[in-house]
Amino acid sequence: MYGLTLIAVLAVMGGVIAYIGDKLGTKIGKKKLTIFGLRPKHTSILVTIVTGILIAATTLGILAVASRDVRTALFGMAALKAELASLSQEVASKNLELETSRRELAAKTAEYTALSAKVKETASELALISRELDEVMAERDRTAAALSRVQAEYAQAKGDLSQAQQEIKTLQTTKQELDKRVAELSTAKTNLQQDVDRLNELTANLKKGIQYVREGVVVFRAGEEIATAIVKGGQSVEATQQALGALVYRTNLAITGKLGIDNSLEVLWISRHDFDEAVSLIAATPEDVVVRITSVGNTIYGEPVIGRIDLYPNRLVFAKNTVVYSQVINAGQSAEQAEEAVLLFLRRVNAEAVKQGILPDPLQGTVGSMSGAQLFETVNKVKRYGGKVELTAVTKTDIYTAGPLQIEIQVLPLRPQ
Repeated sequence: MYGLTLIAVLAVMGGVIAYIGDKLGTKIGKKKLTIFGLRPKHTSILVTIVTGILIAATTLGILAVASRDVRTALFGMAALKAELASLSQEVASKNLELETSRRELAAKTAEYTALSAKVKETASELALISRELDEVMAERDRTAAALSRVQAEYAQAKGDLSQAQQEIKTLQTTKQELDKRVAELSTAKTNLQQDVDRLNELTANLKKGIQYVREGVVVFRAGEEIATAIVKGGQSVEATQQALGALVYRTNLAITGKLGIDNSLEVLWISRHDFDEAVSLIAATPEDVVVRITSVGNTIYGEPVIGRIDLYPNRLVFAKNTVVYSQVINAGQSAEQAEEAVLLFLRRVNAEAVKQGILPDPLQGTVGSMSGAQLFETVNKVKRYGGKVELTAVTKTDIYTAGPLQIEIQVLPLRPQ
């Protein structure tokens, strides 16, 4: 109803202004009046033009006063477009965060399913050993009872003394073997029960982790390097076990320090099987071994860190002053082109180092870093020379498998022939 009224008002106002303009133009034409020294005909035409301008201005004025949308279209369109672009960008950012949270939730769910299966498998193995332990204990009791009977028969049967003594000796040996087996099975049962308890605790934490995966702080990402150290190979099992245990202990201290919690807490969890297998491999290797501890999965703040031990032989990859990679590049004339060329060269140096055997960072894939001052100096040299230059990456020291790669970049200008 409001719109119809506004249209009617505009129509009436336009008609009135047109009518007044027409009458005014007619009178001016009849009386031959002039404005600004124009001829009467041209004066009449000017009046008609002014009338049309007044109709349009009046229409826009009334619409602007009566409608907020019209005012926005006339004077606030730029601000409206800017706000629309900002809201669109915010929606895209929120959608990206939502997709990331969904992927993390799926990963946590898969990890929880795997650990649940592991708990079931361990519980089944524990039940099997328990049954075997019961059978062995029953066999031991039967053997003890048989030994008692033989001893009683020995006291009664003086004539068959030698045979009875042999049977007693055999039964005693069997009893000792069975006692030893019972002790081994008891130890295995205790270890498995500890693993079950720790897995149950971990499962409970994962259940909680899935609840707040969208708002929890990820301390370590899956595959992220937690610690790397060199352990001497070819030592005794005891010495190797002590060295590896010290590394795990230092890594646990580093994690508690990073999280700002009590350093007496055991937050790094590595399975006994993986630890013992690593000790055996290091002790059997005659050369130094790179020991890298990485995170098995994404770790939310408040959860234990499940670690994995990876082993690599620590061998000499590049001797000191060895050329790692060399390339002729076109540096261009601007600082941006020079910087882009140097960064591309560094990526190729990194790829060549990885190809030759240096361990890269599991997440970033890099084998070393360069200070900002050194990068700035190299870019300035390339920019100063301009045109084609030869870049050569030369090692500063002996570089082993563990890294990091430390290089010096030599810049040689190439003169056109």
